[in-house]
Order: sequence, then structure tokens, then C-alpha cells
Amino acid sequence: MIEFLVSLSLCAGTLLILQGGLTSPNGTTIAGLDPQAMGMGLLAIIAAGYFWGPLFGLALILSVMLHEFGHVAAYRIAGHADARFRLIPLMGGVAISDQHPASQEKAFFIALMGPGICLAPMVTAYALADHFFYTAPMLSQFLWTFALVTGALNFFNLLPFWPLDGGRCVQLISQSFWPGSTAPIMAAMAAALIVAALWLQSLLLFFFALLGAQSLLSAQNVLQAQRRMEARRGFLALAAYLFTTLAHMTGGASMFLHYL
Repeated sequence: MIEFLVSLSLCAGTLLILQGGLTSPNGTTIAGLDPQAMGMGLLAIIAAGYFWGPLFGLALILSVMLHEFGHVAAYRIAGHADARFRLIPLMGGVAISDQHPASQEKAFFIALMGPGICLAPMVTAYALADHFFYTAPMLSQFLWTFALVTGALNFFNLLPFWPLDGGRCVQLISQSFWPGSTAPIMAAMAAALIVAALWLQSLLLFFFALLGAQSLLSAQNVLQAQRRMEARRGFLALAAYLFTTLAHMTGGASMFLHYL
């Protein structure tokens, strides 16, 4: 019962925060629906199902797409009517806009709402998985898998590594407190991701880290052009970032324990 009450509270809070961004008069624009992208997307689904099982693969794809839709909704609220959802094989999708957010506060909101929109579905899926454990075991297993994958995926995404969402959140929070410290902090986060990639021996993660490192200069220039977030807003942003990170860490804990 407590889980259902928490899930209902989170659902209501998500709808309140993202009201005006969940729908658009023009609908959700999806880019990348060419035959090649669709074919590679199908291969990505098949590969995910082969390596992790069909339930895990489907849960991963749904979780990533939900995450990216959170960014799209946040872009819309920030005044970006051109925000669109681009399908990318193996990644589900990436929310994009032709313009940078006008303020650091809006940029933080956009970065956090990818993981933020996933909180309510994760808790709801855990609650429903327990409810259907005996009456619909297959549905219960999928819901549990979706919740677990959502928690683990978003916790990783919130780690303070550049250019993950967590790195972007830390960049903007640090700018509100110590404006001159963002460049070395961003460089340290990018280096930390490279070290993590080497430690995990992950070529994909290492390649992603190198791409992120190349964006350091341009990201710093964008940051300087945006309106600075006030320190009092920075405290609220820090609290929201820590809460979202801890919630997803709790939701994906059993998956981390399994692989560590």
C-alpha cells in the first residue's frame, strides 16, 4: 500500500512539473525514421534480446525512450517548440533542439528531467510487480525487470561524469556556487569517465568519453552565454539532483550488486 501511495504521489508530481510539456499541438516530432535507421533499430532490439533476454531488452529500450522523452518535455516547457525525438540505434533516442537553453536554470531542468520522468514509472512498476506476482507472473517479471533496468540506467546516467546528465547537472550546480571552477570540474569529470572506461575495459564507454572530452570547450562557451543560476536556486538544484540520484540508486541496487 505504501508503494502505491508513493507511486501515485510521484505520478502527480511528475504531471504537475511537466504540465504543458507532455503534449504538443503539433505532436511529437520523431527524426531518423529512414529505412537504414529503422533497420539498425530493429537489429538493436534483436541484439538486446539476444544478450540479455527479450524482457530485459524490451525494458531497456522502453526505459531509454522514456528518459529521452523527459528531455523533450522539459525542452518544450523551456520554450523550445522545435524539440524533437531522434531515434538512435542502441541508445533508444536523443532529445534535440536547434537552440541552447537561455539560462543555466533551464539547462539544469532539461538535464535532470530525463532521469526525473523515470522515477514515477519505476516505483509504479515495482508496486505493480508485487501486486501481480501470483496472478500474472510473466507480467510481474517484466514490470520488475523494467523497474530494475530503469533504476540502474538512470543512476549511471546521473553519475558526475561529463558528458552524462549527471555531469551536466554538476557543471551547472558548481557554476551557481563557484563560477570560475566549472572548466577544471568539467575536465576532471571527463577524465574520470575515461579512467572508468579503462578500468571496466569498455571500448564503447571509452569512445563515448573521448567524444565528451571534445565538447568541453564548446560546452564552456555555451555556459558563459547563459544566464547564471542564483546560489539559492543552486541549493534547490543540488537537492533535486541528490534525491533523484539516490532514488534511482535504490531502484537499481540489486542489479549493481549482481554485476559487482
